[in-house]
Amino acid sequence: MAPKRKPKKKKKTSHKRLFFIIVILILIYILFNKTNKENDSVSTIALAKEIFNNIDTTSYASIDRYIVYGTHLNIEGSIQINENNTIQNVEVIAKNINGQELPIDTEYTYEDDILSFSTLKEINTGLNLETLQTTNYYMLLKLQFPNNETKYYSLKNDTEYGNIEYYTLTRNNANQKININFNTFENIPFLGLNITKVNELPQNVYDVVIDPGHGGNDTGAISGRYEEAEIVLDCAKELKKQLEEIGLKVLITRDGTESPEEYNTYNIYDEEGRVTLANESHAKILISLHLNSNESDSVDGGVEVYVAPNCDLTLAKKLADNIVKTANTEYSEMESYKEENGVYVRTIDVGKSRNILTSRNYNGIFDLIPYLFIIRETGGIATGAYVDGTDSDYSENIYRNSNVGVESYLIELGYINVNKDLNNILRKQNLYMQAITNSIKTFYEIN
Repeated sequence: MAPKRKPKKKKKTSHKRLFFIIVILILIYILFNKTNKENDSVSTIALAKEIFNNIDTTSYASIDRYIVYGTHLNIEGSIQINENNTIQNVEVIAKNINGQELPIDTEYTYEDDILSFSTLKEINTGLNLETLQTTNYYMLLKLQFPNNETKYYSLKNDTEYGNIEYYTLTRNNANQKININFNTFENIPFLGLNITKVNELPQNVYDVVIDPGHGGNDTGAISGRYEEAEIVLDCAKELKKQLEEIGLKVLITRDGTESPEEYNTYNIYDEEGRVTLANESHAKILISLHLNSNESDSVDGGVEVYVAPNCDLTLAKKLADNIVKTANTEYSEMESYKEENGVYVRTIDVGKSRNILTSRNYNGIFDLIPYLFIIRETGGIATGAYVDGTDSDYSENIYRNSNVGVESYLIELGYINVNKDLNNILRKQNLYMQAITNSIKTFYEIN
């Protein structure tokens, strides 16, 4: 009988060696990234020092008011300087650590050594936060003098408001987070913008709010068996679907499941009220959908887009034009409050309405404020929100003094009691909403 052969020993895989190789690779990766971050940090500090070395520290510009309305940042303030009236130009600028300057259209007056400046000519223009690079910016006051002399001044916060956290609109499934912060650099106060990329919005942050008018026990306008609240709710659901298809995160203020008790005209400022939901959404745009009703034959139907005063009307005009063209409808013929074809600005004149505001902590920044509550009360101080609970029929708008507002548009799609308007809306609902979607997509350059 042949002797049994001893089985050959299998070569052991050097698990320890493999483990050590992996550990070394991880350590190299961590060290490499740490070194890069340290280098970036050193580079950032060096560039920041270069910016601050060019600042005139003999005086600081005082910020008396600053707001973010929609997608834009605006600033108003003053500085005491003695320049013998030789100032040639004044600009608020955003300067990044690469030295690039983004000027903001600035109005100013200079009297008794006090230079007052403001970028608030239009609340929805100013520094476009959607177009900034992923880096750090510093907000500065830039003064230009004869012989190409230029002076820069840092901005100091003298308002009741603190830092702002802003998220850009969703593009290609990504966003930028912008921390608008007041800070100091080597004892120099400044307003800075720190911008980073994020891959997902926080749960409570939205791009757009859609507000279907009326609802609950409020039917809105009625024509025969048709109710405004029901029609605009169907439109809102279609608009939400279309906006989400282009990648935007959308909040709708009602979905039709509300009972008359929990959703009525008196609780719009409550915890789940439409104004509160819009203000809490951190959205940049609000679209409120309505149907008009004429009590006479003076207006024969048509589209009306309402916007806040002191605004650039470009988007409002685009909305009106696209609805008319895409849905094959018409501009409203109503002349009251009309700014352009299909674009309207209805206001309350504060000077003539002191009885409304006498007992209220009115904190608006203009003498004209929006008449329509959904525009006025979602814009904070930019639109003169003033509902403070004084009227016992309504609760308090706790966001009325906010310096962050949603850029709001109320769209009367047509007249419910004008047959050609009603029939067109019922048949072409998706085209009306497509016009709104395309307006937002092209205006904000949503890919």
